[in-house]
Amino acid sequence: MKKAAIDIGIKRTGFAFTDPEEKIISKVRTVDTSDIDREISENMPLSEIIVGFPINLQNHFTPSTYMAVNRAIEIAKTFVPVPVYLMDERFTTKIASEMRKKHIIDGISASILLEERLNGSKGKRVFWSLPFLSDKIASLFSLGHFNNICVIGEDLRGIECKSNGLNFLIFEEDPAFFVLRSSCKNCTLHFGIDWDIILQSANNIDMVICSERYVEKVKEIFREGTLIVSECSENEGLSIGGRWIRIETVKRNRENS
Repeated sequence: MKKAAIDIGIKRTGFAFTDPEEKIISKVRTVDTSDIDREISENMPLSEIIVGFPINLQNHFTPSTYMAVNRAIEIAKTFVPVPVYLMDERFTTKIASEMRKKHIIDGISASILLEERLNGSKGKRVFWSLPFLSDKIASLFSLGHFNNICVIGEDLRGIECKSNGLNFLIFEEDPAFFVLRSSCKNCTLHFGIDWDIILQSANNIDMVICSERYVEKVKEIFREGTLIVSECSENEGLSIGGRWIRIETVKRNRENS
């Protein structure tokens, strides 16, 4: 099969394809953006599709970022089970532009993305819906009086959809899930982990839901008594709604305080 890379533009979109052995880039072309699905279909079967992720240098989403991520989500859903990945393209367009071939810049950008993928660059797998969470997960909020929840990382994605009346401060590292979670009305959403913002909000947070790798950092920042919820390996916590959950609280070392 072949790999494909796509650099999505408002009017024109660049494509690059490998040879069937996935060793070299064998075809580069530019098509109307409205013809993306047709171009993919005509080049099937594909082992994977890489879509350029045009976030700005400040790590903030722009209209172009939303356009590319939304289209990547549509592609992933339409062409399942072909895996779709988002890869950072901040420097591919600049490199392509320096080649001074304006009419094929998008195609060159796609070829640079594909070359990076062949050389081992990683991407973020694109999914078109939030992971399933059992209604039993909402029972976590019966453990106390919680109003303000901070969610850091990937654990219990979509929990904000199960919990009406609560305020969520969410730090999401995955671009596709960032877009999917942006429709929730009871949350403030940030792309990436910004510890300065987290620190400024720490005293107002009642519960932190975070990935295990962030637990120790959370214990340093949040006030004593703050509840910490994280997913864990089987039999290492409580089984709730098909997930293994570890629940602990922030405790200060009195001898060092």
